Amino acid sequence: TLSPPASGKHSFIYILLTSFLRTTHWKMAKSESQFSLEAYETLEAKFRKFHTYSVNIALHVITTPLGIMGFLILLNQISAYLTTAVSIAYVGSLYPILPKKTFFRTTVASAVIMALSFLTTQWGALGACIAMAASFVFQELAHIVTGELTYQSQYIAESNWMGQLVEHTYYLLPLVMDAIDHMHYSFLDFAVAHNRVLYTKLNQPQQVKDLKTINDWVLNQGPSSEHTTHWWYDKLEGEPKKAFERITKCENLLGMFKESFGSKAYAVDIVDAMNEIYVASPKYGLNSDGVFYMAHVDGPWGLFPFASTYRCIIAVNVNKQIRTSFPMLPASYTLSDGDAVGFDFNREVHLISDNKEKNTGFRISLKIHYTVYPKILKPWGELLKYLTTRYNTNARALFLATIEPGSLTAKLSALMVLGTTYLTERVETLMGISNLVYISFLILASLLIHPYIFLVATSFYHYIIYLGTFYNRRDIAFGTFKRDAVFYKTIAVSTLAYYYIKHFEVDVISIILLAVGYTIAISATKALGIDKTYFGSELGHCKPEYISAFPYNCIPHPMIVGACIGLLGFHKLAGLRHEMPYLVPTHIILYLLHMTQEIFDFHRNRKLKAN
Repeated sequence: TLSPPASGKHSFIYILLTSFLRTTHWKMAKSESQFSLEAYETLEAKFRKFHTYSVNIALHVITTPLGIMGFLILLNQISAYLTTAVSIAYVGSLYPILPKKTFFRTTVASAVIMALSFLTTQWGALGACIAMAASFVFQELAHIVTGELTYQSQYIAESNWMGQLVEHTYYLLPLVMDAIDHMHYSFLDFAVAHNRVLYTKLNQPQQVKDLKTINDWVLNQGPSSEHTTHWWYDKLEGEPKKAFERITKCENLLGMFKESFGSKAYAVDIVDAMNEIYVASPKYGLNSDGVFYMAHVDGPWGLFPFASTYRCIIAVNVNKQIRTSFPMLPASYTLSDGDAVGFDFNREVHLISDNKEKNTGFRISLKIHYTVYPKILKPWGELLKYLTTRYNTNARALFLATIEPGSLTAKLSALMVLGTTYLTERVETLMGISNLVYISFLILASLLIHPYIFLVATSFYHYIIYLGTFYNRRDIAFGTFKRDAVFYKTIAVSTLAYYYIKHFEVDVISIILLAVGYTIAISATKALGIDKTYFGSELGHCKPEYISAFPYNCIPHPMIVGACIGLLGFHKLAGLRHEMPYLVPTHIILYLLHMTQEIFDFHRNRKLKAN
């Protein structure tokens, strides 16, 4: 027990501490009599339902230790020995209850938190209270941002809410440690190229009826066989419009977005002004119909973070001829009779092409659009919706003006449409427009703020891409991943080459290390092939096979080993090493971290042994 302080200096801390110890004593007594591994695992299962998004859990990983650290700082105001004793007692009380992996993580986290509390003792009681308050506020904010309810909201109205709150608080740190293994994606999700092309089938009776209504109406209109024909939603009337509207709002289409993005955090708005009935033309050439047969991106607003406008193509009738392809996945769909595919209007490269089998009639499709955005960013989503609609309206006018180019001006306009489409697609496919904007921003920041911003933000990003993609493994856009990894690795190596040339002097050992290292790495890439080099087998893009060619027949993990030897060659140069002492070591540490990930095959789908 603690005696009240002789002076008022620590009275506030004394009140908080004694309250904590009394509550903890009650909780420990309850744990000994009622709590077990099975009961804790039940608590874990409940907690996980309210903590699924990586952003939410990432904020909890920061805020939960912050709150505990604030409490330990309070204890430090009395005695550092008391802080140590309470920390050890807390971890010890968890040993018989937690699964081994969760206990290990909690122990490590507790040790780090205790060490940080000693380093921040000077914050004092006020700083400690601010830290605890900030912990609570930002945890609530994490749930607001992600749209996930708090676990506390489940039990706060129950008669025994106080006991559950104490239980929740006491086990919060291990619960957060456990949630890391069960969240959607990972903390490195921002660097992972997800496959956001969505598919569903409209096969419910009402949907089949509505598609037939639209099909019959289109055929009665007599569409052209010379070029594509379009009817926009706002021009439709009667039953075709009602059928179109029901399809737009059907659960099959909306469910694609709920499953991919999550209904808790994201809103889905219909963009009626862009919706249309589309009839494909069997002919194309020097007109804007040729755009559809070229790889292209529909819209220019791919730079908008956090939000997307989706185009969904729904096959109204039977189609055997025309195939829709997405080369950055890669994937292809011959959409027929109710098949529906959705893709990002402003980001996804796509095209149509002809199969050998030909259609006997028109290919009729619906183009339906949705804007998907975080609920907390509604104005941002509305802005993207407005800008995309405006662009589509203007592009539609240009498209119609060049669909049958008779004059020289119209033909030049058609050539401009085709040329701009080609150049935009090439930039997006080879480098990524968003990557170029990011690089431009870093260059500007380096010029205005600090010259090393570009260096730090680009030199190591490809390792984050490796680690995040290798860990996630599911629903990866392989072409986009490979493009981004090559792009940022090229920048990183070019940066090293720049500093090497800047400080070059004849150093035989440096040159030998560079030559040997990168010969091994390049030979390994040649033996594997570029796709397998970038996790083609692990991601299911390539068939796994045993490689016995040099250097795999004599060097383990030759690509990483060779790259590390080459990096040591850069570091051996005295001028580079003196100006950038941590650049190469950081490269090597991250390479070895990824090699460890490969050796132990650490990824989210890996089956772990039972605790």
